[in-house]
Amino acid sequence: MVATGIEPLPAAEQVLLRDVQVVAVPHQAPRRRDVLLDGDRIGDWSTPGGLTVGGAIPVVAAADLWLGPSLVDPYSHLEEAHHGLVDNLPCLAAAALGGGYGTVALSPQATPWRDQPQALIMGCHHGLELLSWGSFTAGGAGQDFSNHGALLAAGAVGLAEESCRGHQQLLFRGLQWQADAHRRGEGSPLAIAPRDPHLQAGGVAREGADTLRLGLPMDPVASELLPLQQVLQAAHLVEGATGLRLLNLSTAAAVACLQRYPHPMAAAVHWWHLVEDTSRLGRLSDSWRVQPSLGGRRDREALLAAVQQGLITCITVNHRAIDQSQQLLPVEERPAGLAGYAHVLPLLWGALVEGLGLPVETLWWLLCWGPQHFLGHPPERLKPGSSRWLLFAPHDPWTMPCHGSRRGGGNRPWQGRTIQGRVVASGLASGRWLAKPWPGGP
Repeated sequence: MVATGIEPLPAAEQVLLRDVQVVAVPHQAPRRRDVLLDGDRIGDWSTPGGLTVGGAIPVVAAADLWLGPSLVDPYSHLEEAHHGLVDNLPCLAAAALGGGYGTVALSPQATPWRDQPQALIMGCHHGLELLSWGSFTAGGAGQDFSNHGALLAAGAVGLAEESCRGHQQLLFRGLQWQADAHRRGEGSPLAIAPRDPHLQAGGVAREGADTLRLGLPMDPVASELLPLQQVLQAAHLVEGATGLRLLNLSTAAAVACLQRYPHPMAAAVHWWHLVEDTSRLGRLSDSWRVQPSLGGRRDREALLAAVQQGLITCITVNHRAIDQSQQLLPVEERPAGLAGYAHVLPLLWGALVEGLGLPVETLWWLLCWGPQHFLGHPPERLKPGSSRWLLFAPHDPWTMPCHGSRRGGGNRPWQGRTIQGRVVASGLASGRWLAKPWPGGP
């Protein structure tokens, strides 16, 4: 056996990870194992010291590494799958796989809008499993239903709506329809973002002292709280509305409202809202413009507490790439969105595991098994024979360059800053081992 480290990465077909920490199943603490990687699959594993391999097989001292199932993104954007200059299927797959993701569920917001069966994108593309949400209303306009039956029959993972600007009776009827389908054993998730763009009134950051100080257009808390109250009231009135999902909560007021709701509810948060807030960004920061609007310190702390309490059940990437020329516009004129998968696991590791002391298996629930539940899928277990795995090095640093790029979008966060932690290998990526994200990465 030849002992080696992660750098340089062993190129052999078989590699033994010695004493790696393995997160395998929900609600179970990690265990140290010796793991034999055989090509892109986990060939075998045992308790430390239990595997014997030939002298030609490289051995990686992996005590500081973590092996877990591939991550699942329950909601992101890909507006032009085949002709996008900034983002397209190959770019999205490369970025997602490089960040340890194996599944991405796409928003209905696209060109064309995913309110017709032929607009859905599904299956394995460049190694990444893609799912599509069908639009709850035609064109996302909130005026009329899309053809729900046709979308679900064509394979939509569920129905989704990114705002509550439509008629309240549409939501009520949609919940009734969904409850009837669940009673027949045919139910699917309905994801609603509690956001009213009319009440938002062009605001780009949540109202508060920081937004006022920086002179940014303010998004009132009411633009999220009032729609959320309406959604929860409708769900309370419809017996059997168990498939409702709350998409991307962002305020302390929303957390307090959810705490008072008497029934468990699957709820998601945009990952960036757990990492940054308006008190930590300057006026010229390039990471303000997200949807829902970024909140203040109190909002971020409430969301972190909701994660600890189990009120937040999964984390979305909400990836949306824009080009460098759009990123140079004033904050209030930029398209809303943030690009990047490589940042998510390391920055959340820092915020949740190192910052809050959250167990690693809970982080994996939020990034893998919770999203699968959000999508209505059973949790998958990591086991020998699987290729849906990632290897994470929490202390391996890399630096995000200051310049933008047309490839993958110019709106990646933390430009010029060093990030601790990266995914170093994935069973779904070509060649298994991953180069550092920049320079030269996706």
